[in-house]
Amino acid sequence: MSDHTGAAAPMDTSIRNLLRIAIPISLGSLVQFLVVLTDNFFLSHAGELELNGAGNAGLIYLTFTMILAGGSVGIQILVARFKGQNDSPQMAEAFRAGRIQLAALGGILAFVVLGINALGGWKLLIQNADVQAVFEPFLGIRAWGLIPFSILMAVEADWIGQAKTRPILFLALLMALTNVILDAMWVEGLWGGTAMGAQGAAYASFTSEVLGAAFAWLWASRKTHPESYQGRAPRNRDMERQWWALSAPVMAQFGMTIGTWASFFFFVERVGMMELKVSHLTRNAFMLAFVVCSGLGQTTRTVVSTLIGARRVDELLPTILKLASLSYGGVWLLTHGYILYPDWIASHFFEPSPGRQAMVATLGTAFVALQFYALSSILISVLQGSGFTRPVFFIEFISVGLYVFVAYAVTLVWPQPIDVIWRADWLYFICMILGASWALKVLPWRRGHPSLKMDK
Repeated sequence: MSDHTGAAAPMDTSIRNLLRIAIPISLGSLVQFLVVLTDNFFLSHAGELELNGAGNAGLIYLTFTMILAGGSVGIQILVARFKGQNDSPQMAEAFRAGRIQLAALGGILAFVVLGINALGGWKLLIQNADVQAVFEPFLGIRAWGLIPFSILMAVEADWIGQAKTRPILFLALLMALTNVILDAMWVEGLWGGTAMGAQGAAYASFTSEVLGAAFAWLWASRKTHPESYQGRAPRNRDMERQWWALSAPVMAQFGMTIGTWASFFFFVERVGMMELKVSHLTRNAFMLAFVVCSGLGQTTRTVVSTLIGARRVDELLPTILKLASLSYGGVWLLTHGYILYPDWIASHFFEPSPGRQAMVATLGTAFVALQFYALSSILISVLQGSGFTRPVFFIEFISVGLYVFVAYAVTLVWPQPIDVIWRADWLYFICMILGASWALKVLPWRRGHPSLKMDK
């Protein structure tokens, strides 16, 4: 049975419906988090160099996937805005124009990463030759995943913009199951597979992305938005310009954010291998909060854009307060162990050692940072959902600049213990909160950005 319903149904802003939208997104992110954790489990068995080399290559890949994720935000905002206006033809046009542009961008980025890798350009980021030996082959495989990933992002953005998020969970489960089975076969050689170490993990991830993209495409074309696949419509250049106007600042913002975060790990690599391992494991612990903040941030963008499109501005503030409360509740639920039982968590990755003690201390630092993250993700998503993506880029630019300065100082100029180094995240998220609060005070965000046409 198709879950495609008429766009005329008004947006329900009750907590129950907000959770109905957010939970499939968050569970999908949780499944992906468990996949990353499984990757690290298998790679840690292969050796510290395998884990660190693949981890650093994964950060480069993550940087480029976040650029594509930024491009998907434009699709989400436009689809949600036209949904609020009860304009189904324009919703279909927004999805069609956005997915074509995003798929083309995915192909371009894949060849950029492969070209730099082939020329040895990434070696400038890595000091340890053994880590380099793992890094380059891993990235040479993973880079191809940017092509199917662009399709995944486009389809998921349409689902979220329509507030039809249930397929995201099915998609995540399919990809996770594929990845875990292939990890066991191709990293460790279980079940008749060939042990390939880090390269096996790269092949497993790429295969799951291809399968996921095919599933998403077929599901969307038959169930959630079949009208956007019908016929050979001419290019809608006006829609493409609106997509670019919304997406370009977010792509720059996301790419800059993750690129900067990746540079942090390259700084830490020069401090020591133990510190780098702790940082990669703490990154995964940090991603557990992303499970919550991603789902609620995406929900915030959709709800804000839809309510503005429907001119229900009086409901914006109460709904945002509900979303912020849910953000904190979810973060506390999933990360309370970082302060209540951090030693138990660290014991799964370290024997009793200075490394284990360092991870315990770093988890405490991360927990504090997550309290700022829970709020900043909602505030930033409000601005993006209202169409003010360019001011968010400038807020990010300033915050990132301060973050890089402090991270560089406490790693390479004045080296500190790893838990102190991670306090740079406190500064980053506080700056994001202050910047977003100021923008919400001075910008007419309740009316939406004037570049988004309200009347068709």
